[in-house]
Amino acid sequence: MDPKPDREAALSISKERYRTLVETMGDGLSEIDERQVTTYANDMLCKMWGRTPSEIIGRKVVDFLDRENQAILKKQLEKRRKGSRAPYEIVWTKKDGTKLPTIMTPTPYFDDNGKFKGSFAIITDISRHKKEQQILEQAHDKLEEMVKQRTIQLEDKTRRLEEVNTALRVLLKKRQEDRDKLEQRMVLNIRELVLPYIEKLRNSDNRANHKACLDIVQSTLNDIVSPFLHKISLTYLKLTPSEIQVANLIKHGKTTKDIAGILNLSIQTIEFYRKNIRKKIGITNKSINLRTYLISMK
Repeated sequence: MDPKPDREAALSISKERYRTLVETMGDGLSEIDERQVTTYANDMLCKMWGRTPSEIIGRKVVDFLDRENQAILKKQLEKRRKGSRAPYEIVWTKKDGTKLPTIMTPTPYFDDNGKFKGSFAIITDISRHKKEQQILEQAHDKLEEMVKQRTIQLEDKTRRLEEVNTALRVLLKKRQEDRDKLEQRMVLNIRELVLPYIEKLRNSDNRANHKACLDIVQSTLNDIVSPFLHKISLTYLKLTPSEIQVANLIKHGKTTKDIAGILNLSIQTIEFYRKNIRKKIGITNKSINLRTYLISMK
């Protein structure tokens, strides 16, 4: 029995299986010759490019690429001629003008003399992958922008907190200064308006004088924290200690004669102090009662 018909049948079956496999594979398959002319395109490649076989076969493969990707293909074909099979990315232009990003997996072939005759290539659609990558990149950019905005917000809050802290430090410093001034006022008022009368009490045997001094000490201690004494000691710093004493006694209704007796000074001296006080507080040559004015300073 001649085995030749069996071999031919087997070969025919093998070719049919190969054709079916190629035509139904999930990727595109193409073949180009040494002149870059397309000699084969499977059904999947036609679908991917949106073209019929007659629109592909017989045309140069560069016809389906824009200039940028033509340059990519040119460099890759030079590598094919040297036997390289490394995959690479390339973007095809479909019939409707849309772009199709793909991965090319080439296989060059040569004649018996080692001359390049063309190549096969499996063409894998990666448009979905590219779209997902673009979504991820957009999400990444959005996240980076959110982080940037959040960083700006935190920096703004930090700056505001620093400003608040600076303001608090200023307020605390001012409070300490006010406290120091209050202590100074307290010491000044006691030294100038209380201690002199205590000294007079210690050195005088006159009971009437004692009572007057005690009245002044009691009244002054009650007024130590009053705005009047604060103004006398701060606003009118040019008043001498004796003038402050006289002003305090005038404010409490003491006459010139009373003040002279309490301070053991002459009436002329007290009158001199009264004139100086009026001048320093700005009511010279004005028909203003000195005691009324001093009381109004509360």
